[in-house]
Amino acid sequence: MTKIENITQILRDEVSKRLIDKDLFLPTEKELCSRFNCSRQTIRKVLNNLKEDKLITSRQGSGYKLTGLSPNAKRNHVCLLFSRPDDYIYPALIYDIEKGISSGQDFPMAVSVFETGADFYKERKILKELLKNPPLAILSECFSTMQSPNADLYKELESKGCATIFLYGTYRNMADFPSISEGTFDAVYNLVEKLIKSGHHKIGGVFMDNNPRNSHGLYGFFSALRDNDLSFGKDRFLIASPEVDLYALSSLCRECDALIFCSDEIAYPCVRYLLEQRLIDLGIKPVYSFDNSYLSQTGSFKLPSLFHVRESLAMAISERILSIIKGQPRISIVLPYQPV
Repeated sequence: MTKIENITQILRDEVSKRLIDKDLFLPTEKELCSRFNCSRQTIRKVLNNLKEDKLITSRQGSGYKLTGLSPNAKRNHVCLLFSRPDDYIYPALIYDIEKGISSGQDFPMAVSVFETGADFYKERKILKELLKNPPLAILSECFSTMQSPNADLYKELESKGCATIFLYGTYRNMADFPSISEGTFDAVYNLVEKLIKSGHHKIGGVFMDNNPRNSHGLYGFFSALRDNDLSFGKDRFLIASPEVDLYALSSLCRECDALIFCSDEIAYPCVRYLLEQRLIDLGIKPVYSFDNSYLSQTGSFKLPSLFHVRESLAMAISERILSIIKGQPRISIVLPYQPV
């Protein structure tokens, strides 16, 4: 092995350690020359080898910085952990995340998808398997308002250089982990206020049980009604756990002059049932939903469904994952919805 090859291998090994330690800058050329007792020309050839392998990048005046790519090719992938990746909005979301990650990098980055089924034990088995060869990053859907019993494994993965980002919020016992969440509280709060200003004072809501995203929406619903001195008693909302009680839904519809659903997935079957039972006239009683999915645009009826301003959720996720891999600050972000 030549001296250049030997120094290159030593620095490749150091890249792996620096990624784990989150130390993303190499020593200067002068420092490397002194350390390896060689010429600057030799060190530049070594650094060029690392640049060709996409392990480092350089900018005049800024030295040599790690790209975030690992010398271990098996580590250069991102894992997506979703409750049900093959259903509802998730296939399109996953496709757009994969496209965003591949188009946002100048080196190959594989994407793997795992199904947790909103089951902590199933998630735990996946995380234990990932510990054998940790990826560079994990995007994990936060699917419960409970504290996570898998915090220990996420922290162990972090200690091995794997960045974890949660989607829709973080677990209460993992508040220091970054998250990408939707501005559901503000969106529901503002929607309720809009309905009140247009003369609606008996507003009903249908939300999901034990879901962080919808918990924020439900709190926004309560808060807006409270702040406007309107009722937010049990006769004003339903919790789907997981199905909606159709008898209770019929009663809610009769009592309320406007309805808000936490998602198109819940809204579509509910509104279809109310129409079939002739309990609602969408031209008279406004109905709003969230996600702007295909379910809100069916042939028989259409629902106004809120979506995000400017950038899509998938684009924001892709950019956040890539920025964290490249060593940028691990901050949480909240995406606002388009105002109605």
